[in-house]
Amino acid sequence: MLKVLASLLCLLPLVSEASVLLGDAAKGKVIHEKQCTACHDSNVYTRTNRRVKTSEGLKSQVNGCLRQTGIKLKDAEIDDLVKYLNDTYYKLD
Repeated sequence: MLKVLASLLCLLPLVSEASVLLGDAAKGKVIHEKQCTACHDSNVYTRTNRRVKTSEGLKSQVNGCLRQTGIKLKDAEIDDLVKYLNDTYYKLD
């Protein structure tokens, strides 16, 4: 029983990390083109000193941009956007 519990606890970080990347990258691309490119181009994602290092960090950065701009997205749309950004630029997982 203790081994099973220990095994499950080891998997928690993987489950948490994977849940950040749920989404539809194709839908995220549409959102990105409509909402994000008004403020910046893709150079922000490809610069060598970028701040985003993890999937959670990427999601946090997206949420920060949304707060700054006042853009309202549903949770599923945020997941789509994060998935698109990760698949296209960050490749964190």
